[in-house]
Amino acid sequence: MQKQSKKRTVIAVAILVLVGFAALVTHNYKNKTSEKYNDQAAAVEAPKQHEQDSVNAAVNADAAALDETRKNSEILKISASDYVFGERSAPVVMVEYASLSCPHCAAFTRESFEKLKTEFVDTGKVQFVFRNFPLNQAALVGAMFASCQANENKAEATSKYYATVKALFKTQDAWAFDEKFADKLEAIAGLDGMSSEKFKSCLADKALQEKILTARMEVAKVLQIKSAPTFFVNGEISEGYVDYVTIKKLIEKKLAEKK
Repeated sequence: MQKQSKKRTVIAVAILVLVGFAALVTHNYKNKTSEKYNDQAAAVEAPKQHEQDSVNAAVNADAAALDETRKNSEILKISASDYVFGERSAPVVMVEYASLSCPHCAAFTRESFEKLKTEFVDTGKVQFVFRNFPLNQAALVGAMFASCQANENKAEATSKYYATVKALFKTQDAWAFDEKFADKLEAIAGLDGMSSEKFKSCLADKALQEKILTARMEVAKVLQIKSAPTFFVNGEISEGYVDYVTIKKLIEKKLAEKK
């Protein structure tokens, strides 16, 4: 019995020794392999980093080129068809592209426009231009209605245009998201003094519709506008909703550049 017990002990010790030796060999092999390929791994990863740098450089170059295109674009210059708030001699030109069915656009008009007008437009520092960038049919019809109201009131076209735009933003929830938006707009037009016949005639004006859509497509292509509202302040872009403090800082930056 004692001989068998000793034999088992010897076998168990031998197994432990073999397991320990195998673990040691494996550990040393891994370490040597890791050391062997350390330099190679670094060499392989380095070109990837350089490729990424090249991509970033290309992206930054494209962005800089687009910024330059926007700043020098004829599209952003005030045209005879624009309804302009402010003095023509104002050093800063601010152009807003917005959709009358866009909640963020309505929020800017509701929360920031009057402050902007009082502080910068009425004081001769900024010329402000609102341009339609319709995102859907409801916004297109609203834009046509605002243009027709201005044309019907040529003596006060600018103030009538902006009053209509402001009214449409204010009542946006009542018409812009309704399947019968045209009927809703017709009711609003009636309250503003436009007859049903004139409203229907306005909506049937294919030339006006084409003018608004052509301008919208050209702006999207050349200036690469992707969201509404989008603002350009002396050519510098600000996309999406911005609060008054943010847009004020951008205007003040442009005013400082003119000094």
